[in-house]
Formats: sequence, C-alpha cells, structure tokens
Amino acid sequence: MWANWPDYIDVAGSKHPTLDAFAKRTGVQVRYREVINDNEEYVASIRSPLDAGDAVGCDVMTLTGWMAARLVRDDLMQPLGQVPNATNLISALAHPDWDPDNAYSLPWQAGLTGIAYDARKVDRAIGSVSELLNRPDLKGRVGLLTEFTDTLGLTLLAQGQDLTAVDATGVGAALDTLAEATAAGRFAGYYGNNFIGALSRGEVTACLAWSGDVLQAQSSNQYLKFVVPEEGLMIWADNLLVPKASTHGTEVAQLLNYYYDPNVAARVAAWVNYICPVEGAQASMERIDSDLALSPLIFPDSTILDISYQFPTLPATDDDALRTRFADIASSVSS
Repeated sequence: MWANWPDYIDVAGSKHPTLDAFAKRTGVQVRYREVINDNEEYVASIRSPLDAGDAVGCDVMTLTGWMAARLVRDDLMQPLGQVPNATNLISALAHPDWDPDNAYSLPWQAGLTGIAYDARKVDRAIGSVSELLNRPDLKGRVGLLTEFTDTLGLTLLAQGQDLTAVDATGVGAALDTLAEATAAGRFAGYYGNNFIGALSRGEVTACLAWSGDVLQAQSSNQYLKFVVPEEGLMIWADNLLVPKASTHGTEVAQLLNYYYDPNVAARVAAWVNYICPVEGAQASMERIDSDLALSPLIFPDSTILDISYQFPTLPATDDDALRTRFADIASSVSS
C-alpha cells in the first residue's frame, strides 16, 4: 500500500492512469490511499507499530523533508532497493543533509513557498515577506502557513538571516516576532491546504503559499498571483520512504524506478503542477503541454533555484521545543 496526500497523482475519473500502467507493465498491484493530510497527524496514527518495528499498514509513504529526516534519523526506515532511474534526480533536490546519499529517500514532488495574493483586493502589488509582516494596509488580512519550516523560513529570510547558518536561538527570535505580530492582530490566521479557499472567500488578501496549489487555482481565478518574494523562496520536497517492517521493498523499488522515468514523471507533473524532481521530464512535458513545459513553478531554472532555500535540520530537542511553541502561536488565531 502507498500512503500519499490528496490530489498528488494523475487522475482520470476514478483511475490513476500512470499507476494502472505500472501494474499492467510489472504485474505489481498497488493499493493507493490518500490518507496523509498532515505529517504529524499521520505519523502519530502509526506511531506505536512504527516504533516497535511492526507493520504500519503501508509499504511506501510520502512525507515532507523535515518529518522524513526524523524517521530516518530514528532508524525507522529501511534503505531503498535498486532504483537505476534515481540517477535522473535533479541536483537541486539531491543529497539532503539528513540523507546525503539518498539511500533512504527519493523526492516524489517538490514545491516552492512564496506569496499569493488576489490582485483585485490590494491597492498595489506585494513583493516581499516584509510587507506581509509590516505593511499597514494588510494588517488583519494576511495568512501564514501552519507548516513550521515554511513560515519560519520565510520569516528568517525577511529578517536577513542566513538559513545555512541559523541556529535554535535565531529561530527563537523569529518566533518572538511572529508571537508579537499575532497578538497584535496582524494575521487573519494560519492555514494548511485551505489557504486557497481563504483567498477565494476573501478571508485573506495575501498569504504565504505553495506554488502548485496556486498554479492549479489560477485556472479559475486569473487575478490570483504567485510572487517570488524579494527575500527568496523556500524549497521543499515530499519524499518517498519505506517503513522498516515492510516486506515489499523490492516492489517499492520497481515503483520508484518507474516514476523516475522522465516520460512517466511528466505525466504526473502535468496533473499535480508541482516541481518535477526528474531530469528529462521537461522535454517529455513539451509533448503533453507546451505551456506547462515553460512553467518555472514546475521546471525552475537557476534564476529560481539560486534564491530558493531549504530549512536547516535542527537538533531534535530544539526542533521539538520550537515546533511546539510555533503550534501554540498558530493555534491562538482561528483559521
């Protein structure tokens, strides 16, 4: 069984065409379940058997980098099998600091976190995270994300911090800034995947936002803008991992190898609209949708990647304490 997030694979009616083609090609049947809506919530639901080294109900799961790092660090995942097409992994997403050899993980999709706003509802364009935090006309109309690494990462960049050198003290100072601004009524709320709905309903005018969601939503709202902030972007990946107790590592390796074929990867990217992690998929996309093949939100070039930053992996004790404090701040504003 493959545990994944909603709307994160190609769909045709009730079918997943690429997954059906994999089963036909290999004879390997995959139960695909959209059971992940939040990293912590999902891992908490399997925590007891996971910690005990028992089966957790899936053979491959898709988790965001920070959570993947925890599980790999805690020796709860097994090494991937042979995935020859892993050589197609784009360099920008290769060798994370928690899995430098990509021995335990491969990105499924990746994304950029920047700013979204509805151009009909602002007097002038928004170009920076600093404006979200400080512009008077936006007070009470700004949404932040419940994802710790995105909101804190962009706050740190707005404060001029170097994410390659930041430590727990620096993150704590950024949390002080968010706590003060939250208490002062700066933000309408902290949002997960529902930030697009908040924008469409007018609950927020501008917010921190994930690139793929905005790109999909632009098809029904031409006034919705995705902005590369002056300070830079956060880049992240949702990673494919195999729980230690899985007995189907060989079949999972076949699955990963299949999805790292550029032609297959392009078909998925054409539907989900996130950054495709597979080298060569852009050329394949030209045969599917020439406009999407030119999208920097799916196939970013160096002008985007050079200003995109990953949140550092902090020591476990510090990370837990900082995330708990952030959750308390975020929960103080209903969204």
